[in-house]
Amino acid sequence: MNPSTPSPLAVVGYASLDSATSTSRFRGVDATSILRRPLRSDSPAIGGIAHLVTAAAANGAEVTAVSWIGDDRGGVLWRAAVREAGASDEGVAVQGDRSPSATMLEIESGGTICFFDPGTCHPARLDDRQVRVLHAARTVLLTVAPRSLTEQVLDTLPTEARLVWAVKHDADAYDEELVRRLLTRADAVSFARGERPFLEASGPLSSTVRPGTLLLETLGAEGVRWEVAGHARAGSSSVERVSAADTTGAGDTFIGTAAADLARVHDPAALTDDLLDELVSRASAAARALLISRATARSHEPAPVDGAPQNEGVTHAER
Repeated sequence: MNPSTPSPLAVVGYASLDSATSTSRFRGVDATSILRRPLRSDSPAIGGIAHLVTAAAANGAEVTAVSWIGDDRGGVLWRAAVREAGASDEGVAVQGDRSPSATMLEIESGGTICFFDPGTCHPARLDDRQVRVLHAARTVLLTVAPRSLTEQVLDTLPTEARLVWAVKHDADAYDEELVRRLLTRADAVSFARGERPFLEASGPLSSTVRPGTLLLETLGAEGVRWEVAGHARAGSSSVERVSAADTTGAGDTFIGTAAADLARVHDPAALTDDLLDELVSRASAAARALLISRATARSHEPAPVDGAPQNEGVTHAER
């Protein structure tokens, strides 16, 4: 897509300090599953919306993060990473003594288990700086956050602001009413194939969203499918496989890159089928580059303890 003057993009959702590991076979509860690599919780990665922020900023967007972190070492590191990515942390509120963290267990036969600690940093309401950031944003990329704060984001958004919803299947963060409200407000919705039943609990997705809403559905190794709801327009893009033991953040890199492109388009009607194909290809390429860089960085690490081959990841994770 041709670059143009960046317009303000606010990225809203949980901050997180992430640790990840994997197992070739998850044996269920009350049983022992063998990890393929160490769980390094002493040096967590910068996660949560940081992946979205980094990808959008790398694609030329004028990004401001809106999130919540604790007054601890992890919070300092997280804010520094946002600034180093070229984004503003003006919308990041600091309170409490423990930042959120996540532990991801990737099951190589399929699926991921996430254990999330929300920390002690989430207030009852958005603060004044966060409200100002949302009022100034032309486009808002919203992902999972505390339910009450998500509702306030929707209440705060100007009617002319475009909303991109990066779906996460989290029953604690979304009830059926909030899912419907997000679907009927969003201008674009990005979700993994496995999240479609979550979105369609109250009816077919195509009939719940507004006509003209862009739907981006990631299909794992089968690629990405896009659809413009109600306009009989759809397409798909294949992806190149990447050998990757850790696909954390690849899906967020995909939608962060795509959101930056969407934020540059002042008239959604200008998004032709060719431009949408290009948008999906660029976003997939960014996710693939992340996985390749991570695989290269880990190439010196010991072989997995169970001797299993490396996971054949794709350019973006299913979730």
